[in-house]
Amino acid sequence: MTAPSPQVETRKRLRGQILELLDENHSQQRSRLTDVILWGVLQRLKYDVSQNEVLTLLEDLHDRGYVKYSSVKNAQTGVRRLSQIEITPDGRDVLEGTSQDDAVYVLR
Repeated sequence: MTAPSPQVETRKRLRGQILELLDENHSQQRSRLTDVILWGVLQRLKYDVSQNEVLTLLEDLHDRGYVKYSSVKNAQTGVRRLSQIEITPDGRDVLEGTSQDDAVYVLR
């Protein structure tokens, strides 16, 4: 078995970091995040990630049942924006170790 590539490990860590940020936001009862705000926070944390990568990671976490959000597509530009992003109970279970997902790397 070969070792996972650095890109795969980075995506796993980014998934975990996004869940951690959403959980912290939820715990402190702050307003729900948008994809643009989340992208900015990840950049300030020194992650080299594009806005499209953040959208892709959020879609992946949504498909796994770990986050939910509202999606709006601009009819003129075709640009999609995600808002009202929040962690689900299944997402919190991954963070707390109640369930495990090898596709999400959590440092807690």
